[in-house]
Amino acid sequence: MQYLRIEDEINYSRKRYEIRRKIEDMFIAEGFVHIEPSVFEDFDKFTSLNKRAKKESMVKVISGGSDVLILRPDITTNLIKGLIPRWQNNLKLKLFYSSTIFRSNDASNVKEIRQMGVEYLGEASLKADKEVVLIALRVLKNFNDKFILEMSSSKYIHGLLKEIDVDESGEKEVKDLIYRKNRYELLNYMEGLNLSEKIYDTLANLMDLQGSIEAVEASARKYYLNDEMEEAIAELKELNDFIVKEGYKNYVHYDLSMVTELDYYDGLIFKGYLPNSYTAIISGGRYDSFTEVFGKKVPAIGFCIDIDELTEIKFEEAK
Repeated sequence: MQYLRIEDEINYSRKRYEIRRKIEDMFIAEGFVHIEPSVFEDFDKFTSLNKRAKKESMVKVISGGSDVLILRPDITTNLIKGLIPRWQNNLKLKLFYSSTIFRSNDASNVKEIRQMGVEYLGEASLKADKEVVLIALRVLKNFNDKFILEMSSSKYIHGLLKEIDVDESGEKEVKDLIYRKNRYELLNYMEGLNLSEKIYDTLANLMDLQGSIEAVEASARKYYLNDEMEEAIAELKELNDFIVKEGYKNYVHYDLSMVTELDYYDGLIFKGYLPNSYTAIISGGRYDSFTEVFGKKVPAIGFCIDIDELTEIKFEEAK
């Protein structure tokens, strides 16, 4: 954010600090412990793990040994690469961070994005999903009671893509089109695929599978469902029962076409929005399988908060 007056910069900084302290207190009250991530990532390793991440947006640096490194573009990857190789059986960790990620923009400038977030590692059951989702809901409501939390499960689209005969690049293309909600190009791309009528209809109508959990399930059952897609809906229904019990029914919107920018989730995914902003304030999900590339499969779920966007919203509201 650019400031014309020093007073504005100081007030903005004060507001950001107040927000961080408030969220930090919430995390600590829920038993989460602070951890500090490292700054650097290996370029080749990160891009091999996050195939949908845009290489041009990464901030690259050269080490003393001429290795190509990047300033961390994602904190989850950064944390688990250090924890999973040393993981002990039956260990459960509830961690939170307050840090910065780095992106390169079109003007070749480095953009610093301040984030806070939680990672719950070692709990395989829906208990962790419920706890993390509830914290996300409470954080959003703490700053505006007109928020919305969009939820889905990556198992639905993953299960659907199993029925489509495409290679890795083709799967990436389909996911990119769904991510951008580009129905027209998706339909054009599908014309070149050898799809059965059921799979074609499911993919063509994917972006309409949203609303309440009851509406989403009813619509999804009009189209193709395999075991993994059924599992996705069943898990969302159980989470919805918990959300209703906690009094947040009217704040949740389900969207089975949801795809995330960093493609490492293998279960619950969610994004939280506040009024007057199109940017997700909260984004997260479950990523058990992603931990396996670091040597051991560990149950894992978490979310991050865009502190810069949240601060800008609250700063403008206070004017």
